[in-house]
Amino acid sequence: MPKVSHEYVIRKKNAILEAALSVCTVKPLYEITMRDIIKASGVSQGGIYRYYSDLDEILVAIINQANANADYKQAVDAIIENSDAPKETIEKLFTFLGEYIKENLSTVGKIQFELTILFANNPERQMKILPNITENESGQYLVGRIFNTIHEGISLGNFQPEVSLEDLFNFIMTSIDGIVRDVVLQRCYGMFQNEQALFDEIRLMDTLCKSVQSLLGCK
Repeated sequence: MPKVSHEYVIRKKNAILEAALSVCTVKPLYEITMRDIIKASGVSQGGIYRYYSDLDEILVAIINQANANADYKQAVDAIIENSDAPKETIEKLFTFLGEYIKENLSTVGKIQFELTILFANNPERQMKILPNITENESGQYLVGRIFNTIHEGISLGNFQPEVSLEDLFNFIMTSIDGIVRDVVLQRCYGMFQNEQALFDEIRLMDTLCKSVQSLLGCK
């Protein structure tokens, strides 16, 4: 390979990733082949291997890039800092999560969902890919701040939970996971189209928020 600048290599690698991401929007992650990416990028088979050793290295780069773009910890902190009471904080955090899911469903949501399927069917690829993924902890961070806000509200006397906190926290986590999963299945794969109305993630999160507030004894 002729000697080229570092900037040139970065540009070529980014162009390949953009092409690979475009493939992800029309084909499941677990069905993508190197041939798909070669065709989308316009780079020759010999050329693409100058920048990435194999398909899994490209998938790792796509996932890490998506995770980096999905970091919203600062937005969560800003919501909390600008809220006057625990009830308001919880409402704003659920609203933010619904809006975030709506905006990023076809990229981060779809990729994360398909990654679990890839790992379930290819344990050997999981062992190769997973250690190289930079985890996006924003989701856990947001849920953690919701839990902290609930504890704060209880200590201030704003909340009087009607169920145990363990049951409440499990309810919140499984409900969020279920909403994300079903919205991805409907929007990205066409499931449930003939059975019920189009899911609205913002309204679903609002309903979940009201349910949580009810279980917290909010008036």
